[in-house]
Amino acid sequence: MPSIDPTRYARELRGFTLIELLVVIAIISILAALLFPVFSRARESARKTACLSNHRQLNLAWLQYIQDYDETLPNVVDGLVSAGRPGGWVYYSVFPANATPKSYDVTRGSVYPYVKNTQVYICPSDSEGRQSGNSYAANSCVFNGSAMGFETGKTLAAFDQPASFLLIGEEASSDPLLNSTDDGYLLYVFNIFSSRHSEGSNISFVDGHAKWYRPETILANAFQTGGVVSNVCP
Repeated sequence: MPSIDPTRYARELRGFTLIELLVVIAIISILAALLFPVFSRARESARKTACLSNHRQLNLAWLQYIQDYDETLPNVVDGLVSAGRPGGWVYYSVFPANATPKSYDVTRGSVYPYVKNTQVYICPSDSEGRQSGNSYAANSCVFNGSAMGFETGKTLAAFDQPASFLLIGEEASSDPLLNSTDDGYLLYVFNIFSSRHSEGSNISFVDGHAKWYRPETILANAFQTGGVVSNVCP
């Protein structure tokens, strides 16, 4: 029977030293720090895509409504005076709605019968919208201006360039990263666009398509006024 070298046996059973463990932990920490932004960007990309899908579904609902109502867009209610007032494309009970949980009841909006899914109204990246019940705002320039917080929708004939005319956007009340829409109404030229999607915002157009843009690009292309630079809605 061969003899066993106790020194060799002890070396084979020897565990990691403290220095070796610290080196391994340091390497893992460095790799995690490098990969975390990649995973974070991938998650946000998925949320941005889901939000674009919401836009397309809402756009389809608007188009179905328009076909049923002689090519006329839905009406809108806005501001403090219209809190709790029915008749708009989306309903809210408190103003500003984004600051109050469950302040939106989208099932009472005129577009909901064509959607029949409350989750379509909520952007996955919008924490305020998840609480209030709505993330999206209709462009004020697609409505006929009127007083006292109620405006009727324009007809399709009013839009010369529907592919360049913004219909639904992601409004932010003050903080473009954290805020959501306060009444489902994107008031030109006072409200701002959210930048929660990789420093940009998803918007959809009267013709039905949706796309991601940086807020400065939206403004530079004058999408709220159909591609025509103006200080007022056309």
